[in-house]
Amino acid sequence: MSPFSGGRFGLLFLLSESEKMGMKLLVTDIDETLSRGETVSPEVGLACARLRENGWSLMVATGRILATAISHIRGIGSTLPAIVYDGGRVMDPETGRALCETPMDPCLALEIVEAGWNHPVELQIIGDERAFCRYSDVMTKSFFASSGVPVEDSMETPFSPSRVYRVIFHGVPGSIRTLQHELRNRFSGRAEIVQAGEGFLDILPSGVSKGAALESWLRTLPELPELVVAAGDHHNDLELLSSAAIAAAPEDAAEDVLKIARVIMPSADRNGFAYLADWLLEWEENRYEITSPIVLL
Repeated sequence: MSPFSGGRFGLLFLLSESEKMGMKLLVTDIDETLSRGETVSPEVGLACARLRENGWSLMVATGRILATAISHIRGIGSTLPAIVYDGGRVMDPETGRALCETPMDPCLALEIVEAGWNHPVELQIIGDERAFCRYSDVMTKSFFASSGVPVEDSMETPFSPSRVYRVIFHGVPGSIRTLQHELRNRFSGRAEIVQAGEGFLDILPSGVSKGAALESWLRTLPELPELVVAAGDHHNDLELLSSAAIAAAPEDAAEDVLKIARVIMPSADRNGFAYLADWLLEWEENRYEITSPIVLL
């Protein structure tokens, strides 16, 4: 019996040895999963080094743009393309080139901005490694400016640039839930509307997700990986986690994420990703069947 069940990549474990390339792939979200903040902790960095020394390949799948994810990518020693923009783009961290991407229709983006304009939330419109917002969107301006990312804060009326990948709203959870309900009623079938963290609402082109981006990238490989493990903490990670052979989540992940996690690790502020890395190294020695969630707390 295979130790894995479910997931779109369950077929990976039906392949003959000659069809496999032997890659053991760990794909991870950044915020509240890999780390909390703008750097990877030394403990997590060392754990990632142990994984690489034992033949694992590491890949980031994040809602961040490449510029704000690059320190984390380097911190784990990843040499693979990065899934960024919540799946809207897969980019080469070395060159900054997009390997595949799904832009949003600017007319749709404008409709979304108009729909959320008067809600008591901050607004971000994400273009090509740059952001657009209003002068009053203080947190947005501060975050991108501190990362050296160009941010244009001159919007006085709803607007969309010609090249746009996503629209983000940020605010207190109650306001975000109200806006999420309104946007889903209006844009269902035209856009993906998903919570991407505490107080963050991400609106993406229809069909875009981290899981879909991973699947697209895997199709470009000459052979499929032997094993895919994914780690994440929020609703924007659900497709990614569902597609993996083993899904891992921190103890403080969203309830819907914890329901599908096969491995539960400590929170990011407790360096939980290091626990996951060490467990994987131990588990792969005999790859026993995971019949109930493994708790590493």
